[in-house]
Amino acid sequence: MSIPAKWKLENPMIVRRNPKKLAFAAATALIALGTAGLLTGCASTAEAETTGNELAEQLADVAKTDPQTGEKVMVDSQSQDVKALGEAGKLTVAGETQPSFEITVHSVEVLDSCILRGYGERITPENGAFLLLDVSASLAASAAEAVAEEIALMPLDASVFGTSPGANRAVSYDADTIAAYSCEVDGALDIAVGAGDQVRGKLVLDVPDASGQVIYDPEKTGGWTWNY
Repeated sequence: MSIPAKWKLENPMIVRRNPKKLAFAAATALIALGTAGLLTGCASTAEAETTGNELAEQLADVAKTDPQTGEKVMVDSQSQDVKALGEAGKLTVAGETQPSFEITVHSVEVLDSCILRGYGERITPENGAFLLLDVSASLAASAAEAVAEEIALMPLDASVFGTSPGANRAVSYDADTIAAYSCEVDGALDIAVGAGDQVRGKLVLDVPDASGQVIYDPEKTGGWTWNY
């Protein structure tokens, strides 16, 4: 199964020139092609192949303007498109103006502890601080036209988020600790968004810095960042 050519990340990056079947294993066992294009995958992590090097070879042509507004795209030195809290990151088909995938971090709350799910006692973060994110995401129904509907997914669990201590600083992708997954969360975010769906909810990350930037970047090749 292959993915369609010429999908690009509206902000910041990408046009695919030679599409291949690409997949990565999310911690949730959802397999998806991340911010580089429309996703593809398979039913279990055992079948997944990580193709980061292949992906990197196929990326080109930085998108310098927003196809919807024509405004200049701001990208940091880590290839992350810079967004304000409440502003959406968008994945757009090359030549189109309407996004196929959108994700927004609406707010970030810093916590020094959380309630252990199912037990009621408080636990502390492994890395330094918990971040409680309010996140929304949507995936166009057209995603199911390129791949089977049951695998047309974009992952939203803690493993596809990272943080950095500030602008143009190295990104850490170790936010998906046991402590983070163990926190009791009201209105928890779904672990993925499927074709034709919109979701919104809360997600806990376990991070080293109480201030900085939170990043959504499933493929670790460039995504979107929000200051907190």
